[in-house]
Amino acid sequence: MREDIRLIEEAERLGYTGLALFRRDENYGRADYDQSVDFGQLKHESSIKLLRGVEIIAKNPEEMKKKVQKFRNKADILLVHGGDVKINRAACENPRVDIISRPYQNRRDCGINHVLSKKAAENNVAIELNIRYLSKISSHLRSRVLAQFREILKLQRKFNFPVIITSNAHSIYDLHTPQDIIALSKCFGMEREEAVIALSETPLNIIERKRNRKDVLADGVRIIKESND
Repeated sequence: MREDIRLIEEAERLGYTGLALFRRDENYGRADYDQSVDFGQLKHESSIKLLRGVEIIAKNPEEMKKKVQKFRNKADILLVHGGDVKINRAACENPRVDIISRPYQNRRDCGINHVLSKKAAENNVAIELNIRYLSKISSHLRSRVLAQFREILKLQRKFNFPVIITSNAHSIYDLHTPQDIIALSKCFGMEREEAVIALSETPLNIIERKRNRKDVLADGVRIIKESND
């Protein structure tokens, strides 16, 4: 709890206006991770916009789908932990997933190919570039991760799926200013405008989708609220 407050305070100091606090699916609802108590207190501590996030870790696509179903209405943002090719594919094909995290983890390739790129674009699933993963991985593997990031960007420019840059901060020491992240993004070939979109526009689009999702009855069918004007 205290670490969450420190993260929020530091994020505000660094110039962020919003922050998503993630819990792994296995911890969601546990007494020591109680979301309602946690969030109620945290929102009084800060003026920064706070969002609930759930990180889904699944052994197979079937388990992933069940967890997405379970947590979709409980979280503002659903993030699926990637790396396994079947999980990567299932996440890209599921419009109820917001972000696929580290599809490249423990892989030689970036975890996303032309087929998955098309699916991610169709379903608005954002592909994560994880700054903490890049900085914490052993130095002899860092060049591989940079190459994976570059490959994702090459695919994104062709297929136009959303890309999001995350800090994945576990403590205040993992946080960086937006300006520092934009500068770092040049190391894996991002243009400044692309980095700004990945840091601001993509998260805003995810929030907007969350607001609109409750009005969707089925694909292409949405409740239209009447205006009194």
